[in-house]
Amino acid sequence: MHFLIPLLIAIFLPLSALAEGPSTITADAFLLVEMDSLTVLAGKDYHRQLPPASTTKVLTSIVALERLREGDVIVPTQKVLALPNSKLNLVPGRSYRAMDLVTGALVKSGNDAAFALSEAIGGSEERFAEMMNQKAREIGAEHSNFRNASGLSAPGQYTSCWDLALILRYALDNPRFREIIQTKYFLFNNGQRDVKYRNHNRLLFCFEPSVGGKTGFTRASMHTYVGAFEKDGRVYILSMLKSRNLWGDAVNILKYVYNDVPTDREIHLARASAVTLASYKTRKPATKLSSKKAKKRHAVLSAKKHGKGNATLTSKKAKKRPYAGKVSPKKNLAKTIKKGSSRIR
Repeated sequence: MHFLIPLLIAIFLPLSALAEGPSTITADAFLLVEMDSLTVLAGKDYHRQLPPASTTKVLTSIVALERLREGDVIVPTQKVLALPNSKLNLVPGRSYRAMDLVTGALVKSGNDAAFALSEAIGGSEERFAEMMNQKAREIGAEHSNFRNASGLSAPGQYTSCWDLALILRYALDNPRFREIIQTKYFLFNNGQRDVKYRNHNRLLFCFEPSVGGKTGFTRASMHTYVGAFEKDGRVYILSMLKSRNLWGDAVNILKYVYNDVPTDREIHLARASAVTLASYKTRKPATKLSSKKAKKRHAVLSAKKHGKGNATLTSKKAKKRPYAGKVSPKKNLAKTIKKGSSRIR
């Protein structure tokens, strides 16, 4: 009977997948699995422990979502300034909607967003990492160990393709997580301007079966990825670690399930574009001053230029600084709850 299994797989797999074969895949480890049954369709060294990079943020986000309420506000500490790119450029001491930070961690892959969440929820990033590892064990991801919330390289931080698939499988049961991971564009107010971010997951833009996914990259980890795809009422999860050709590998592995996959050109056009900046205030068109007012204004500015007085120009009807996020805060926020060095409100 055992000889029938490879024969049936060969019959039902798309010919294109058989033609490509695993030899064309650059990833050190990969896995393609059917989500409900965990049937492995393709894979290589998928229990091997390797650096996860920003795929870590899938676990970070689900741990956060299970502890946050929709209206929670987080105030980052000075420590966020030390986080390297990719980031949202959070301002210490400013209030941000917690859900915006979760979205920024998944869509923009903001390291500072992930760190701010970890400090606010865990009291420290180290304590939050313990919470992440506890959740991983509950899920069944026993070949992983997380040391931080962002996925930045750290000694003793590792995962496997199998564990990444289990973590995403669990996270997809959370409606809020599923909604965020499907977000193509994210408008974020960093306190000075609105910034429009485009999701790093290119397959979300050029491959209709894509449910969503999370990319990652560091020099140590190379390219990493975990994502979900639908076909005929089933969901398939693809995970990769240490890939040298992320999207090429993804497309070749997806050929085990799909006949029609994105072309190189479609993948290229779907790359994340530069952020779009827009001022948070709409500038009013300049009004023409009367001759008398113009002379008076010129005199004030000249005095300032030559050190005569401390003239400043302020609006009598200055607008209130907008809330950090997409909506304005309510007048009566909940009492601040201090947790460690960050605050959740």
